[in-house]
Amino acid sequence: MTQWTSQSNTKRKTLTLFMTSSLLALGLAGCGDGGSSDGNNGNDNNGGTPPSNSVTFSESATWTVTDFTPGTVSCYDIDTQTAVDCSNDTWDIKLENQGRGTQLWSNSGDSGTGKGGVFGLIDWSDLSRYTNATQDPDTNRDITMHYNEDHSGGIFDAEPWFEYNLQENHQLYPNNRVYLITTDNSSDVTDSSVQQPVYAVQIINYYNDAGISGYPTIRWIDTALPNNVQTKTLNASDNDDWVYFNLKTGQSSTDKNAVWQVGFKRNHVILNGGDSGQGKVGGYLAATPAGYYDSKGELIASQFLTDGSANTLTDLTQTAAYTKPMSARNWVIDSKGSDLNPAYTGSFPNIDYGWYTYNGMNHQLSAKPIETAKGALIRSAEGNSYARVRLDKITYPSPTATAASSWEFKLDIQPAP
Repeated sequence: MTQWTSQSNTKRKTLTLFMTSSLLALGLAGCGDGGSSDGNNGNDNNGGTPPSNSVTFSESATWTVTDFTPGTVSCYDIDTQTAVDCSNDTWDIKLENQGRGTQLWSNSGDSGTGKGGVFGLIDWSDLSRYTNATQDPDTNRDITMHYNEDHSGGIFDAEPWFEYNLQENHQLYPNNRVYLITTDNSSDVTDSSVQQPVYAVQIINYYNDAGISGYPTIRWIDTALPNNVQTKTLNASDNDDWVYFNLKTGQSSTDKNAVWQVGFKRNHVILNGGDSGQGKVGGYLAATPAGYYDSKGELIASQFLTDGSANTLTDLTQTAAYTKPMSARNWVIDSKGSDLNPAYTGSFPNIDYGWYTYNGMNHQLSAKPIETAKGALIRSAEGNSYARVRLDKITYPSPTATAASSWEFKLDIQPAP
């Protein structure tokens, strides 16, 4: 049985408000912002120069995983095209059986010491058109900066603060959502006090006056003082270092040991709690301003294309209109995630997990047929080779078995130049 505790993205209904430590990070289908060592990365407003090498997907391989004992991990090395010991730092793809669910990881960020990363998940019909892992097939744009590290995240991943590339310009467009941030995620108290401040935050811009990305502008209040609105633009443009922000003092630092509640790196946002920090900070989506999404959760592009920061100020200051957590367990606490583990869609008994589907009637998983399959580009731990990966087959020992006997992945490999 696969896990059902992941959260949906902005276009999907959330099946549960409770986020556990098994949060699956929200992916952007490979489209993001920043440098190659940043999650959700990309050359959002300048495109970059296509790489000069002509290396392509020139080799094919199959990775078959057969050990699904709870707690086991299986790893694959793109360069040698073999299964390897996960204690070896050269692994590139890891499959982890967590008992209630199976997750995939790249050797990057919070998952490993390597230079790996993920571009995807993407519809296989689109991904199959790529001739290599470094260029967009239509524009020849350099996509090496779009690979996302595995990273810790929480409410800002589950309920993103922006939409991407609405005008095919590789830019981010804020939706001016209001996020409630508690300094004690073990408490269900949502009224701010000196002992336990509760803040509300909006991210209303991502570019500085020169149009350079990586400069988020945040607007926030202590919810006990809703008319005391503060605004600050941060330089979070570094691809490697986080900027940690103290909502009480309005000061930022690159020292993770400082007092902070919210951290920024490019378009990534973390909270000081769970897998992201030593604090007890948690988050909750308090409000989504009207007009950005329709009744089905689909974005309304025209609303994003104008600066809505002035019109949505009241969404921040009208604290009585917030949606608030019903109990302490509703606070979203940061946990490790990867773009290889997308949020699910659908409803019981048929759940779609991107790579595969779950049938609640027979409790079996099925690899998606190639017509509807999704896949990903994965960068190796060494950072110089790539694989295009698709889950091809999940096999069970019998029609009534609930434990798979094997998963089979198909890989197209781009060797190191």
